[in-house]
Amino acid sequence: MGGTYQEKLEHIGDLDQLISFKESKLCGGFQDGVRMMEVANGGNLSVTVLPDRCMDLYQVRYKGKNMNYLAPCGIVAPEYYDAQGKRWLRNFFVGMLTTCGLQHFGNPLINEEGEELGLHGRIANTPAENVKYERGVKGENPTLTLEGTMREARIFGENLTLHRKLEFEYENDSIVITDTVTNHGFGDRQFVYALHLNYGYPLLEEGTKLIFDSLETTPREENAAKYADTWKQVEAPGYPYPERCYFHKLARDAEGMTQYTIFNEKRGIGVNVQYDGSELPFFCEWKMLGKGEYVMGLEPMNVFLDGPKVGQEGCAAPILGPGESKVYKIKLNFIDKL
Repeated sequence: MGGTYQEKLEHIGDLDQLISFKESKLCGGFQDGVRMMEVANGGNLSVTVLPDRCMDLYQVRYKGKNMNYLAPCGIVAPEYYDAQGKRWLRNFFVGMLTTCGLQHFGNPLINEEGEELGLHGRIANTPAENVKYERGVKGENPTLTLEGTMREARIFGENLTLHRKLEFEYENDSIVITDTVTNHGFGDRQFVYALHLNYGYPLLEEGTKLIFDSLETTPREENAAKYADTWKQVEAPGYPYPERCYFHKLARDAEGMTQYTIFNEKRGIGVNVQYDGSELPFFCEWKMLGKGEYVMGLEPMNVFLDGPKVGQEGCAAPILGPGESKVYKIKLNFIDKL
């Protein structure tokens, strides 16, 4: 529907006719009580956001097709989070986006203070506060913005927040994510941050293309090294299929921007992801093409996944001074052609 914003309004009784928005709470099992927000942009995009789980993206459908992997645990309320070892996986719904950080990601460890830091940190299991949605106008199109703030803080330790803004525009099949990490403490504080973006069937299937310019590719482990020549290939599901991870150094354009695309030519669906490569200079490909565990993670991050951790000597994570903030902006474009 063309025309001015006013002309659009003359045709409708409620803005849900253009961009629809619904809030609800889930019932039953481990998901009981979890808040859910659902957005349909009036174009080809429908998105499920979980405010009780870091405002992360549980599911995205494009032209009715599912675009991401969903783990067998389903949606799990944050009160079931257990930081011990790899028990994070019990809550890992995977989804389109699971956020990692802010004081740890990567393999579990016990820090110098004796605190157990579980796989990939606490932030993905942190419920948002000050959650709101707001309708607006961009040019002649209505917009919808969702916002919420996650707090990662304790006495004698960090005092950080992650503020997330998700922006949607009528008939524009994109999601703009703006994340702001702020140090509310009175001393310097390092932080880590990664976007665990995860793609699944039917976008992901045999023959799906990975399109990005990798200047350097390093297998993470011995099994991945065996198949280093096939990191770009998407095969049919196998069993058993030990996961393979590859670290890439992605190219940047003249403005410092990095992008990658995952595209299924047969189905005519894909995702193009754009972000500032100088702010998120590290990238991990998580290739897990097992039967029932068929997922491709393409993950920008602000520090090397297997490098020294926060509090360890040599840790290269960014430092926020008292009251300082760091802003990250990522755009997901859902596409039907290259």
